[in-house]
Amino acid sequence: MEFRAGGVGMQVPQDNFMTVMDRMSHALEQPVGAPSASGLLRELVRSAADAVLVAQVQEEAASLRLRVLAEAGGLLSGPLEWEEAVAAVAQLVVGGFADWCAVDFLDEHGALRRLTARHAHEERSPCTGCLEAFTPERVRPSAITEVVRTGCPLLVTGLGVPGTRGLAPEAGGRESGGSFLVVPLAARHRTLGAMSFVRGPGREPFGEAERMLTEDLASRVGLAIDHARLLRESRAAEAESRRHAARLRILVDVDRLLAQAGLELPAVLDVIAHKVSEVIGDGCVLQLIREEDSTLEPVTLHHPDPEARWLLASTVHARRQRSGEGLHGGVVLGGHSVLLPDIDAEAARASEGLAEYVPYLERYGAQSLLVVPLRAQGRVVGTLGVVRDVAGGSRPYTEEDRLLLKSLGERAALAIVGARLYGAATEAVRLRDDFLSVAGHELKTPLCALRLQIQMLARLTRGEAAAPDVAERVAKAERASERLAVLVDELLDVGRISSGRLLLEREELDLAQLTREVLGRMSEAFSRSGSEVRLIVDAVPAGRWDRMRLEQVLVNLLSNAVKYGRGQPVEVRVEEGGQKGVRLVVKDHGIGIAPEDRARIFERFERAVEDKRYQGLGLGLWITREIIDAHGGSIQVHGGPGEGSTFTVTLPRG
Repeated sequence: MEFRAGGVGMQVPQDNFMTVMDRMSHALEQPVGAPSASGLLRELVRSAADAVLVAQVQEEAASLRLRVLAEAGGLLSGPLEWEEAVAAVAQLVVGGFADWCAVDFLDEHGALRRLTARHAHEERSPCTGCLEAFTPERVRPSAITEVVRTGCPLLVTGLGVPGTRGLAPEAGGRESGGSFLVVPLAARHRTLGAMSFVRGPGREPFGEAERMLTEDLASRVGLAIDHARLLRESRAAEAESRRHAARLRILVDVDRLLAQAGLELPAVLDVIAHKVSEVIGDGCVLQLIREEDSTLEPVTLHHPDPEARWLLASTVHARRQRSGEGLHGGVVLGGHSVLLPDIDAEAARASEGLAEYVPYLERYGAQSLLVVPLRAQGRVVGTLGVVRDVAGGSRPYTEEDRLLLKSLGERAALAIVGARLYGAATEAVRLRDDFLSVAGHELKTPLCALRLQIQMLARLTRGEAAAPDVAERVAKAERASERLAVLVDELLDVGRISSGRLLLEREELDLAQLTREVLGRMSEAFSRSGSEVRLIVDAVPAGRWDRMRLEQVLVNLLSNAVKYGRGQPVEVRVEEGGQKGVRLVVKDHGIGIAPEDRARIFERFERAVEDKRYQGLGLGLWITREIIDAHGGSIQVHGGPGEGSTFTVTLPRG
């Protein structure tokens, strides 16, 4: 068998070394002087020498393979970055094993990229033209892309020498030129790329042993690439997790501050400006759309530097922008955020929408600008902008900053809209209470005069023999005037309570005696309704309460018992409440109250029954609760539909 000493991985002849030695012993046993003994001996000696040489070559080849694998393993497991380690492995195999080595890998987008290409000797480097069909960046599909696609190695022998184009073997079956071997980089049943090797003309072509070696080497490189990717992905995921946690902490902190600010719009705006300036900064500007003329109005801004804050305020107040005008107006019109990583005064002059920022940029140099829309309930209500001093060394805003500011803007928009709605509702309630207070006072004077005239007429009809129908009508007019007086007093109480002017005039008071007096005055009302009243009084000590207000509580509760009691008996108890104080209980057997309405009936202008037969404004129980709360007590109601209602008032003794 013909072989080259410089080749790697040559096969041993079929006659091994021991077979050759046996044949030599047999030849030495021939008679001396026999014509064939000498020639046979020389032939056997040559065969033995060839066998020894082949064995040495095989041993060197095996040693080379082991050395390559060991050194490659050391490089891949060392402290180098995986790109540097793979390039070092490629450099390791050129020279002794191959003349040229390249490593190509699939990037995160699935494109095949060349990581490295190493040559042993420039003069022995393959002709670039001969490798055009094998380079992934040149032609697709190529030999390398085919290996990556199939995951199977490819061996090409008879690679044409410079100046030739064919890859076919020469006549007679002997391959000329070099050889090209491509093996896949695989890990976890996934192809990650390919590793290519070239031997130029004048070297033994790659064989089966070389293919096995390169597959082993490629598997190690593939594992190294895969481990490096997993590590990189893990680090990226960990970094993203930290960034996400930081963003979440900021958003939670903003939510907490907005909750603490309540629904007052100035407090909400101040929280937004200061917090955004703190976490994204440096400067923050918040502008809202005016409903009157659709212009942007700067409502708050903040900058940690007072001089910069003053200049920034002058900048944004220089010209109010409409939708579509300037930087902030463009954000309102388009509904999309704008990120300018680095803008200076010259660029601002050249831009149509940044002219107002020129003085600020001239004073402080290049800045990074970021503006997001404030969107709530499907519409843009304003803009939130931040400015950062790039010229002073701060980093420009990034996409991550844009996402964070967008999240902050969404929360800010909801808080602003909520505060605006609360402000509008509060103003509407204030106007209503003012109207009711004014109306109550305006009605009070003529109502008093009317009641005096009706009372005088009632006395006249009782003192003279008046027609029965006249007396009855006068009595109805007197009851109507009393009911009207109660309504007017309730309207006046709404204003007092809403404005915090419900003042208590406490005095020593016997609640049981007060209850008897109120029942006496309401006896006629109970008689008309057909309800029998039963009063149960324990021996309870007196307390310090407001007589007039507690009388109002009794009248409201007893009037409800008359109104909704359906003529059934009414029970009133004044009893000891233990350490909590004194307890007043009013129980009827009327229409009752549904469980879902028990809390609602104590609100303003709320009633559990909408039947027109039951008149009233829905203020009595609300006023009753406010009076009891002012005394430090409590009121509860029990009973279901058709079971009657039981109101329990607990009052501390004061």
